[in-house]
Amino acid sequence: MSNTKKKKFSVLYGFLRAIISLSIIGIAAAIGAWFYFNPVHTEKAAKHEQRKVYVTTMPISFGDFPVEIEVMGKISPAREMTLKAQVSGEIVWVSENFIPGGFFEADEHILEIDPADYLLAVEFKRAAYKQARAAYRLEEGRQQIAKNEIEILQRNTGKTLKSTDLALRKPQLAQAKANLDAAKASLDIALLSLDRTTLKAPFDAIVTDRNTNLGNVIAAQSQLATLVATDEYWINIDISLRDLPWLSFPDNVIGSTGTKAIVKLGDMRGLREGEVFKQTGLIDEQSHLAGVIVRVPNPLSLEKDEDIRVPSLVLGDYVPVKLIGKTLTGVARIPQQYVHKDNHEDTVWLEQGGRLVIQPITLVYKDRTYAYVTEGLEYASKLVTSNIITPVAGIDIIVQNNGGDK
Repeated sequence: MSNTKKKKFSVLYGFLRAIISLSIIGIAAAIGAWFYFNPVHTEKAAKHEQRKVYVTTMPISFGDFPVEIEVMGKISPAREMTLKAQVSGEIVWVSENFIPGGFFEADEHILEIDPADYLLAVEFKRAAYKQARAAYRLEEGRQQIAKNEIEILQRNTGKTLKSTDLALRKPQLAQAKANLDAAKASLDIALLSLDRTTLKAPFDAIVTDRNTNLGNVIAAQSQLATLVATDEYWINIDISLRDLPWLSFPDNVIGSTGTKAIVKLGDMRGLREGEVFKQTGLIDEQSHLAGVIVRVPNPLSLEKDEDIRVPSLVLGDYVPVKLIGKTLTGVARIPQQYVHKDNHEDTVWLEQGGRLVIQPITLVYKDRTYAYVTEGLEYASKLVTSNIITPVAGIDIIVQNNGGDK
């Protein structure tokens, strides 16, 4: 390329660079002018409003409340006996009620053993008794004769005779008296054996098991049936040692009663009432629970009123039992689900003046439903029943109850 052309190209290149530079400066100046004459107006962001916590509340109940202890128990007989034969023989008669589930009143005949042999034994023993009684009376007469003879002899001789016991036949009379007593005892035994051929109910009872029947030949001490008294049944329950002080047990004072017990029977059969009766004096080695006996009178409803249907208890059944224990006076009762733990301390959440209060409380008793508080609550306080994820004392809360407080 010639020098002339090089000069022309340089001039042209310089001119283009100047134009581009001026264009960039002009655009930048225009943009700057636009922002200058049209400033961006920004509004200060509003302070972030604190999130509102909506809760529901309920009033707190104050008053006197009985301690309620709910347990399970097994129904068992209060009195049970095995009916045994005391003499041997053939069973010649049985009652129509001598079946499992049959009822007997006290002294009612259950069955009879053939009495023929025992009747003969009574007659034989009675004859022996009469014979011994005659011999005794005869010896009494002989003693009187001997006494009269000694008196005559002493008057005629003027001497006092020695060894008068033998002369008066006192040993013979004693022997006759012993024979008479033995004969009477033998007769009494025969009469007793005869009486034992008839077996009677020792108390009002139900037959729960039968081991023999009409026509069987049985031996003495044979087990014939199992009888259970119908005047009352027992329910054996186990309760915590901490619950024992809240129960009352009857003592020997007339009219003294134990803690009321309400028995709930299965299959919607209804409720029965009983009372705490005794402690068994035993502690279960595994559960460390104390044994307690609840008694229920008239368990089979045999003495029920005609207009009222009372459900019967069934032996061996497991039933829920609610014990209505001693009364807590002047306490607050709240549902146990609203008691919280804060550093191993029992607390509740309260609403006071639109703020959350985390209040420590003192519990005197807890059952399956309620907690009973003696300290820490006021009559005007309302219990927060909502679940607050992060409870902080003093935060603002808004009560939102549907239809008022619970």
